[in-house]
Amino acid sequence: MYKRKVSNPPYINAADPHLAGDGVRFEPKVALTDGGDGLSAYTAIVAQAMPRLKPGGWLLVEHGHDQAESVAARWRAAGLVNVESRQDLSGNPRMTAGQKPGADRGA
Repeated sequence: MYKRKVSNPPYINAADPHLAGDGVRFEPKVALTDGGDGLSAYTAIVAQAMPRLKPGGWLLVEHGHDQAESVAARWRAAGLVNVESRQDLSGNPRMTAGQKPGADRGA
């Protein structure tokens, strides 16, 4: 049985013009942005995930369309391997995954 944790952290850059749009103007700002570049949650997530992931376990997140490289860099810096990003149906890179090294799954 796999254990899964799911969250929807704030990941929108505070300077993103979409924050003023009709689709999010009634949402609390803290639910959408960290007040900066939108990446602080990913830094915290990977730091907290590493000691909890089993060898061979995967960390997958959705992120902003322009954050794939930044998230992937955080994953690699934390020690994850097999890091790659995938596109959404619109062709935007919106998901990044990385695997904790470990002999039991061939990583």
